[in-house]
Amino acid sequence: MTRNIVIIGGGISGLSVAYRLEKLFASDPPNITLLEKSSAIGGKIRTSSFLGHQIDEAADAFLTRVPWGLDLCSELGIAADYISPASSKAYVVVNGSLRQLPLGLVLGVPTKFLSLLKSRIVSPLSAIRAGLDRIKPDDWPGHDETVGELIRRRLGPEIAEKLVDPLIGSINAGDTDLLDLGLVAPQLEAAARNNKSLINGLRNQAAQGGDKASPVFCSFPEGMSYLTNTLRSQLKHTDVQTNIEVTSVLNHAKGLKVSAQGIPDTLADAVVIATPANVSCKFFDSTPSVISLLQQIEFSSVALITIGYRRSDILNPLNGSGMLVPRSEGLLMTACSWASSKWPHWVDDNHVVFRVSVGRYGDNRFNAYDDSSLVRHVADELKNLLEIEGEFIESRISRWPNSFPQYKRGHETLVDSIDTQIKTDLPGVFLTGSSYRGLGIPACIRQGNEAARAVTDYLRQ
Repeated sequence: MTRNIVIIGGGISGLSVAYRLEKLFASDPPNITLLEKSSAIGGKIRTSSFLGHQIDEAADAFLTRVPWGLDLCSELGIAADYISPASSKAYVVVNGSLRQLPLGLVLGVPTKFLSLLKSRIVSPLSAIRAGLDRIKPDDWPGHDETVGELIRRRLGPEIAEKLVDPLIGSINAGDTDLLDLGLVAPQLEAAARNNKSLINGLRNQAAQGGDKASPVFCSFPEGMSYLTNTLRSQLKHTDVQTNIEVTSVLNHAKGLKVSAQGIPDTLADAVVIATPANVSCKFFDSTPSVISLLQQIEFSSVALITIGYRRSDILNPLNGSGMLVPRSEGLLMTACSWASSKWPHWVDDNHVVFRVSVGRYGDNRFNAYDDSSLVRHVADELKNLLEIEGEFIESRISRWPNSFPQYKRGHETLVDSIDTQIKTDLPGVFLTGSSYRGLGIPACIRQGNEAARAVTDYLRQ
């Protein structure tokens, strides 16, 4: 008997579910239908033309220190196509000036004392305070903690606020004093739990690590949409439908009923919901217990402003990949990627391209600006930091409202409760994606693979 599977959401998570299902059911393909609300697949992976280059409007790379992105690229036959950043050098803004990040930094944690001291990012006393981590006794409180709690107790507040929060907070558009350590920075948690010293633990990890020369991030000359477009092109048994807005997922005598605007109801043996939690909760009108749990996952809003200048108008040599901005600086921007320096395929003798991020948890000031005034404000901040003499010649704003789930302390327990409640109320429904068990492209691919295997086990019971 042919099985019917519906996937809701055409981002990297939903596409990964479809791809893995086709592999798992290779000998007996089910009917797989993927429904995407927007007019294009890809979700938050979006690439468009800017100053003659294909430049991403959100994530512009994926992490290579975990295997799932690289493995998928190998399966798709595009592993030879990716590229790595041209520079690993980066900066942080301190009192309105740029300071180069010190050598030996791991997720914002300094592991080389002299390099930290020479960077002048923190005061000499704060650098000494951080160095004392190596001899201080283990003071773990014995329970789960946030990123900020670990860094403040081992290295001090200035390291937390000027190095770790700008880096990890920028990646997650969050506040590291609220973000769960084990979920957001498991590398730091492992180092701290396996050693009394966080710094020594990270040094031990580095000594046991693999190829230190290999790039940490990779992308494609065509932008990250190359990955999602290739993934879709290799789906052979999946009916991908765009411009379809799902309204509900309900129990039915024959399994599950998926209702959507503009198309007949679809009966399914299994449904995978690969949309953000704040979108997914709209599908569960018949199960308020699931809605109440999903609504406990909070989100932050961000915008990415791509802005281009004539190279002759930039006095700063831009020798690096970009800069981070601590909250204490009071600026609207949280980070700026020097895209035309970061990526070798964007090198242009005539133009410079910046990708500026604004917005994070607890800071929605950018929402008060319309597009024109937001670009002007960001341009003014860039002008002061990077010695820009001329006006920008092109700009683009990509707004991402309620787009970054916040993994606060207790998030994993909450997600476990959501999964348990869905198994009780709507057996055959599975959730996946960045809201739940991992942010970033590789983590979404992993979760898509896991959801596909869970569906396979469920249908083969």
